[in-house]
Amino acid sequence: MATAIPTNVETLIENIRIEQFWWDGVQIKIPFHCIYACIPNPVADEWKLINGVKVPLIRVDRYLIPLWDPFHQNMSEMPKFAVVITHHKGNEFGLFAYPADHKDETITLTYPEWFESQSALQ
Repeated sequence: MATAIPTNVETLIENIRIEQFWWDGVQIKIPFHCIYACIPNPVADEWKLINGVKVPLIRVDRYLIPLWDPFHQNMSEMPKFAVVITHHKGNEFGLFAYPADHKDETITLTYPEWFESQSALQ
């Protein structure tokens, strides 16, 4: 199974911090190290139709960040939070955001607990 962080770093820590958010009645759990920012009361700088889905775009410094509904639905209004996620492919870095209605307390899990919770979703 692929690990969430490089193996040489994983051996230095035993637990993973998980941020918990809610969107449209569904809880979304994201590892803390994947989150670039959590923006309260985000404002769309523009709206764009991407692959047939209405997506708000948020400007943060030099980045224009798409705010994707995780269920691939059109967004008609802005959420209470925009959870900005980092991703990369090779040397290319990018940002996108998920909407959230509510943020729960951070939890800490062991890596086996985290991987077990992820495999239960598949």
